[in-house]
Amino acid sequence: MKSIYLILINTLCFASFALASEVREFDSSSIKRLEVSNAKGEIQILGTSSKKIVVSIEKIQFDKQCKFIQNLNMATLTIKVEQENAIFEKANCISKLKIEVPTNKSLDIDVSTSSADIALVDTLGSIIFRTATGAVNIKSDILKNIEGKTATGDMQMSFKKCPARADIDIVTAAGHTEIFMPAHCKIKVGHKSATGELFNELGESQDYQIKILSKSATGNLSIKKISK
Repeated sequence: MKSIYLILINTLCFASFALASEVREFDSSSIKRLEVSNAKGEIQILGTSSKKIVVSIEKIQFDKQCKFIQNLNMATLTIKVEQENAIFEKANCISKLKIEVPTNKSLDIDVSTSSADIALVDTLGSIIFRTATGAVNIKSDILKNIEGKTATGDMQMSFKKCPARADIDIVTAAGHTEIFMPAHCKIKVGHKSATGELFNELGESQDYQIKILSKSATGNLSIKKISK
């Protein structure tokens, strides 16, 4: 009797997890832009060897007003978690979004959140992100154009190679920013802040490859040599 009870419990737990998780694949051949929105939880966009874009969600807390939307329109794939009737009825929509993209395909990525942590690893293409308190971690083989806004979320970016030309443009209130890149990268830096400090380990060059612009109230900007 006890063994039957344990089997029943395990079956119910598995069913509950299955209902809380979803996976879907998209043919990436025609997709050029990825738009992702998730207010609370996590957003992971990871480069893989697959030729497909694989979208999975783990629903941590997903009230009935929460909606998971996947829409492919022309060359844009939109992935978002949103709340219906947000004005009249509040709901908890907390989830972990994981999106696997081909490492050899250039995708322009636009990510927005309020408090979800954002991680982008080995993606190819420009990046735009907006967050209030969520942390941002970008790690890639080669640097690309990046534009980001945050209130208090910290940002860390790490790149192994420098392109012929790229821009990083970030705006923050109190979030601190760390950028790691090879020592031979030629950069130009513009940092405007009320009390935030600038630490630049690479120096500046007139014939720069990378232009870094940063505006903040109290956030620091640190540019460091990446460890080999």
